Amino acid sequence: MNDDDLLRNSLTEIGDQAKPVDFVDRSLARSKRIGRNRAFVSGSVAACALVLAGGLAWQLGVPGRSEPEPAAMPTALPSVTGSPSPTAAPPVQSSITGLPGWLYYSDSERLVRVTKSGVDTVLVKDAYAASVSPDGARVAFVDKGGKVVVTDRDGRNRRTVFQGAKYYGYEPAWSPDSEQLLLAKGPDGEVTKGIVTIATGRFTPLVDQRSAIHFLWSADGRHIGYATGDCDLATADPDGGNARVVPGFGSGEPQANYGRRRSCDPYSISADGGLISVWQRKDQEEDSDIARDLIADTVIDVRTGENVGLPVRGDVTAILFQPNGDILVRTAGKLTLLGPDFRVKAEVPEPAAVEHLKLLAYTP
Repeated sequence: MNDDDLLRNSLTEIGDQAKPVDFVDRSLARSKRIGRNRAFVSGSVAACALVLAGGLAWQLGVPGRSEPEPAAMPTALPSVTGSPSPTAAPPVQSSITGLPGWLYYSDSERLVRVTKSGVDTVLVKDAYAASVSPDGARVAFVDKGGKVVVTDRDGRNRRTVFQGAKYYGYEPAWSPDSEQLLLAKGPDGEVTKGIVTIATGRFTPLVDQRSAIHFLWSADGRHIGYATGDCDLATADPDGGNARVVPGFGSGEPQANYGRRRSCDPYSISADGGLISVWQRKDQEEDSDIARDLIADTVIDVRTGENVGLPVRGDVTAILFQPNGDILVRTAGKLTLLGPDFRVKAEVPEPAAVEHLKLLAYTP
């Protein structure tokens, strides 16, 4: 028997053992099961068909399609957006490193602002009767013709807000909200003190027109300070009423005023009106005239008339009170920032470029 005979006999035996199957009946039974499950699986079958078709098309390279279609993705879960990375705070703008604010200096005619790159000129002239607003946004000055001019912090966008103002002794004092100016007006030989509203130019006279020069306005808005014609210090309400002379200070009585302390040059007033910095004169020292001297070496308590010490070394030449209670003190080549509790918060060297200028203002 050869190999062909063996293969033929094996196939015959398999055929004899196989049972007949009714493929029609089996197909009908299967169709019934499919019918029952059609609603459940139809979506899945369709999705699978799409996936398979897409996959085959990609594998075979469908004509006209250079890149494969993206595969269908299951329904995405709600996305969770992470917190954005914190944005770095912009660097604090200031005149010098270590002191958070802007410094203004004057040489009577010129007003300058210190920047980290040097000194910027704000006013070429008329700085004698100039002042910087508490918010640091504007500068006001009286020119020699009696015009009250307000500018931006850099000296630009000038506009005249009042005319007929006094020049010597009545440099404008800003209100705490930087919207009004306390000054004086009148022809030669006449003086009327009052408040100018910048937005309207309206002048409102003070209710008390007693002798007063070099006005100051406290940050709480409740007090004004000034020097009298006799070099006493006094305070009053913002409308000029309820005037009070500081006790002791300026008195000619030796028992009431040791060393004959006095000043015609108030320089700065504390936020609550309780302290005034002055250029103090004693005994036989000569009094200054009505011109403004941007110098302060002493702090006076207006309630008692007593001197208040400062925790600094060296000769003090300027003491500026801040709206938040801080105090900036100038000594030779150095600026010291004190907190409301008189503790030192910062000490920084003063730029050499302003060594011979006078400190006018320190603002935000």
